[in-house]
Amino acid sequence: MSRAKLRACPRARWLNQRLLEATVSPGNPLDLPYGGIYLQRLSSAACCASQARSALTRTMEALGFPQPTIDDGALAISELATNAHLHTHPERPPTGPELWIWARTRPTHDLLVAVFDTCRDALPAPSPSHVLDEQGRGLGIVATLARTWGCHPSRSRLNPTPTPGKATWFTLPLPAHWPTPQQPIPPALAAQRLALTLQSRGLDCARRSDDTGISVVTVEDLIVWVKRASFSWRSDTRTYASHPLIDLQEAAESVVRTLEQTALPYSI
Repeated sequence: MSRAKLRACPRARWLNQRLLEATVSPGNPLDLPYGGIYLQRLSSAACCASQARSALTRTMEALGFPQPTIDDGALAISELATNAHLHTHPERPPTGPELWIWARTRPTHDLLVAVFDTCRDALPAPSPSHVLDEQGRGLGIVATLARTWGCHPSRSRLNPTPTPGKATWFTLPLPAHWPTPQQPIPPALAAQRLALTLQSRGLDCARRSDDTGISVVTVEDLIVWVKRASFSWRSDTRTYASHPLIDLQEAAESVVRTLEQTALPYSI
């Protein structure tokens, strides 16, 4: 083995271990460049906006975001958390919204910030009328501050049992110095990470790998191909999806969204 390959082996082993740690221990902002996620349960009371604002600010500061972007994120997340609080079902046990934060590299290099709640009665849709609408004024602020935003059906990450609901999210540009792992991610490891992430959402997964460098993760009726560069699959509607292997959380949430959308009795 050449000296270059010998030097590369410890780096590859370190990266593989770092990737697995980022998968199974959500909560460390420094895991985000390795496909990790920051999660926090928010209060079901009005103070959830303050909690979300503080958590996002600390996370962005730890990751080296410029102050103007941090300020935009703090205001946007306050609006999303307040919106989730206002739409809590009084007849359901209050579990509190959830704050989710992760990074993605496609379609652009973004920090994705989401608030999950268990209300699916009304899913907001991007519309210019939100800026003038009294009820949707906060979403108009989010649309102004964020690069993109949206909402989709999802399921909880922090409840003991999976709970259906929706995730409302926005994105902010990543800093120019965002670290990117230089070593390629083995498909078998990527498949393991995806299966672990989906299992943590209450989904039954099966995975297998072969000698050609291709792995497959099966979740319900969905087959996810894990190749050297990406996760990919086709939904029941024949929609094709593809995500880089480093975008673990984006891929997993896209799978959950696909399955939850299919299970709904109506179209969103």
